[in-house]
Amino acid sequence: MQGWLKLHRKILHSEIFENEKLLKVFIYCLTKASHKSTESRVGRQKVTLKPGQFIFGRKKAALELSMKESTVRDYIKILQEDNVISVNTTNKYSVLTVENWGIYQSNDEEYDNKQTAEKQQNDNSSPSERQQKDTYKNGRELKEVKNVKEFITTTTSEQMEFDSIQFYQNNIGIIRPQLSEEIKSWSKYLGDSLVVEAMKRSLDRNKPSWGYVKSILQSWIGKGIRTLEQANAEEVEYKNKQFNKTTNSTQLQNKEVLPDWFIDLKKQEEQEKEQIENAARKIELSIKLRKSRESILESINYRYNLTEEDIDSIREGRYSAKEVLLE
Repeated sequence: MQGWLKLHRKILHSEIFENEKLLKVFIYCLTKASHKSTESRVGRQKVTLKPGQFIFGRKKAALELSMKESTVRDYIKILQEDNVISVNTTNKYSVLTVENWGIYQSNDEEYDNKQTAEKQQNDNSSPSERQQKDTYKNGRELKEVKNVKEFITTTTSEQMEFDSIQFYQNNIGIIRPQLSEEIKSWSKYLGDSLVVEAMKRSLDRNKPSWGYVKSILQSWIGKGIRTLEQANAEEVEYKNKQFNKTTNSTQLQNKEVLPDWFIDLKKQEEQEKEQIENAARKIELSIKLRKSRESILESINYRYNLTEEDIDSIREGRYSAKEVLLE
């Protein structure tokens, strides 16, 4: 597809220009739109297209724009909501229309003829006429430059608003016109640096949404925070509280509450262990004193049924008294 498009410089100050992906989708629509009435075939069906229209397919657009289909869908929806384009969808295809198409359209032949005519007219003019035209042209250019300077002067005070908007678009998500105005209002009230700081904190806490950013700003208002220094001090206090909270939680987890039955079981095991050790010492002492089996059993209150073979194994050192009792 060939031909020229007209694009006014004021687009530099539009919301479309502030989002590079949105700008890319917008220019894609301009360049795909037909510059005159034509017919396009979709399958076996012929579709009549008016100037500024083209057959739109999300898959094809995603491929040509090197974007995800969902991304293309979202930006097309934004352009629709802002009345930049309109989409008429049927069960087989969609026709996308660039609104106010005449603003962007330029006819190559008319442009070339106009340029040629102006050149010939200028060549046929006398030196004095050419000088007068040049003076007029220079004066007009100077006037345009003056207007640009006036525009820059009047918008310098608003430039502080763009940093927070740009940061939101680059790091959090798409900005709709209503959200853009809300961010600007907060920037005017608290300052752009504080709004950007709130956005950074929403990212640090893994809650990247305008709702969470606004809750931080509202919290600052409630606490009387109006400067970045005050916000930084409040952040240090917040992190200290989070650290103490985590530490206390860990300590509580470490202090495990044991049930009574478990405590009783442990006590019983300790008592049995102590009883076995005491019995083993009495048995070994009795064996050294060459006491009879009956005397040994009596010394341990007949708690363990030791055989003569058990006593012989202890006497001969094959097993200790404790090993025999545990067995």
